[in-house]
Amino acid sequence: MYQEIFCQLKEKGMLRCATVLEGEYKGSKLLYSDREMTALGEAKEGFWQPFVEGLRNVPDTQMTEIAGTGFFVELFRENPRMVICGGGHVSQPVCKVAKMLGFYVTVVDDREEFVTSERFPDADERICLDFQKLSETIPSYDNTYYVIVTRGHSFDGVCVRQILNRPFAYLGMIGSKSKVAATLTKLRQEGYAEELLDRMHSPIGLKLGGETPEEIMISILAEIVQVKNEYHAAYLPAPVVEAVMNQEKGTMVTIMDKAGSSPRGKGSKMWVKEDGTAIGTIGGGTVEYRAIQEAGSAEHMSIREYDLSNKDSSKLGMICGGCVKVLFEKEA
Repeated sequence: MYQEIFCQLKEKGMLRCATVLEGEYKGSKLLYSDREMTALGEAKEGFWQPFVEGLRNVPDTQMTEIAGTGFFVELFRENPRMVICGGGHVSQPVCKVAKMLGFYVTVVDDREEFVTSERFPDADERICLDFQKLSETIPSYDNTYYVIVTRGHSFDGVCVRQILNRPFAYLGMIGSKSKVAATLTKLRQEGYAEELLDRMHSPIGLKLGGETPEEIMISILAEIVQVKNEYHAAYLPAPVVEAVMNQEKGTMVTIMDKAGSSPRGKGSKMWVKEDGTAIGTIGGGTVEYRAIQEAGSAEHMSIREYDLSNKDSSKLGMICGGCVKVLFEKEA
């Protein structure tokens, strides 16, 4: 199942996964977004229908219960992409700093002289195109942050309309309050749903009072970082993904829940091969040692709890305190 998860994640960039924790379909998974879903394991899509709406309201990696059934929901993210529509003065510092923040950056403009390597040496892609062709040129990728800063409000509107019809992690449009209000009115008249328009950030950026391109850049990227870090995503070390994609047999070990000062967060993963070799980490120490020892004898799917409270921590050689709930999933 994890091969399918990682394949879809690479294609889409962002993905939610729900695992059934109990009952007849224990261990079955649902991969889903706001627009689609894929059932993995014994539970087919009919089983999931009563739970989908509730699962879509779970914001990040956590255990939850819906209609009496327990689930472990994980938010997975690949490296984020940023598409900057418009190659003007604000776009230049946005591109430079976004690249420093780890984004794969694409700059788009309909004027060839504005998307040169001299103007945007840090961009991964520089594309000259008619803004009307944005959706057919830029691949759809759920974990994309769109920054709309073209030279004119009509061009901004052209870009926004295309982006609203595809998945996005962030959509921000520059403009005065009056022009933004006029655009939103037109979009409502055209039938765009209010909950979709509510996801737009416009005027773009945090209200920092910036006037120069560099100051405006700070307000834009500060807002993007805020949105990006709003929800906790599961951590996927590259060696763990590589081991799964190479079809190595083993057991996926995942932190489902934690309390106190346990060392790693929810969604942290470790792959334990059949010979006991561990790839990745769930925090080290005795808890990780015990998990590695127990991975080989784990069932197809099982949950174990390690108590790191003051009373019991000495038994595990830990002094950090807290409690860790760990999910074991054996992959044949």
